[in-house]
Amino acid sequence: MPKRNKDKDQYIKFIAVIDIIMKYSDEKHHMTINDIKEKLYELDNDFQIDFRAIKKYVTFYNEYYEDNIIESYKKGRKLYFYFVNRSLDMIEAKAILDLVYSSDFFTLQTKKNYRKRVQDMFSLHYQGYFHKKLDLHIVKNENPQVFYQELEVITRAIQKKKKIRFCYQKPSLKQQNSGKITELAPIDTVFSNNEYYLLCQGARNSNDCIQYRLDYIKNVEIIEDSSVYFSPTELASFHEKLKNMTYMYGEGSIEIIELEFKDYVYANIIDKFGKNIKPYKINDDTYKIQIKHLINNTFYSWLIGFGGAIKISGNENQVQKFKDFLTKNFI
Repeated sequence: MPKRNKDKDQYIKFIAVIDIIMKYSDEKHHMTINDIKEKLYELDNDFQIDFRAIKKYVTFYNEYYEDNIIESYKKGRKLYFYFVNRSLDMIEAKAILDLVYSSDFFTLQTKKNYRKRVQDMFSLHYQGYFHKKLDLHIVKNENPQVFYQELEVITRAIQKKKKIRFCYQKPSLKQQNSGKITELAPIDTVFSNNEYYLLCQGARNSNDCIQYRLDYIKNVEIIEDSSVYFSPTELASFHEKLKNMTYMYGEGSIEIIELEFKDYVYANIIDKFGKNIKPYKINDDTYKIQIKHLINNTFYSWLIGFGGAIKISGNENQVQKFKDFLTKNFI
């Protein structure tokens, strides 16, 4: 770091120069000494600076930071500088921001905060890549601070391999109760179906996993005298089971079921069951697959939404159960 006893503004100059290079340059936009001086002037800085000081500041910065560095090269009589951001690729950052904005789970203010922080990671030349239109009709989860406090405790418990105690409070149209107090071993946090979930080990069966919506979890505490360990095999098993779950609260059982579907809903089939399905052709526009899934009212309602383009076939018992569901609820 520059010695401040020789020049009382030395530290401020160092910060100003590095900040300008980081904000206004990247691999495609390089800055000369004069470019840096002009930016200093535009920002109403009243101090003078020469090329030797700029080179020294860049050297100091690169000696301290190993990941994000400032490159320099000479072309003709001009010396060029540019900032190399190795923390996150710009397109990767845009993809992350798009995922945040596509979710109804995050509040408008949280989305704005994400956008601002992502923008600040890159030079001003790429600010337009992160402009997002806010969906102003979304009003849910307008107190995100409590949620982030709970998430911080959950994340710390997973890292420390401890159990947690929490209150699980589902929304209700009836008189609000205090919620159920639960003690479980947290496995991981997952995001699916536009919601954020906590995945926990089952209390009765250690091979089971249970999902809890994170925005319904309150008052999380770490049980310090507990101990939790999941082997890589167990973690893989939990996440495999997660693929077969629906994110609702209905009862049901995981079954192997055969479905017939029209070719134009193939993308919806992938969205629901993943890319590893193996459909085989029945005729010009119809295919058949076998999948393993939780069969309950939520699953049946999903089928109905396609107006007959997806049907249960093969197992007569499963077909009859679906007919009984239709008779009870719609016919």
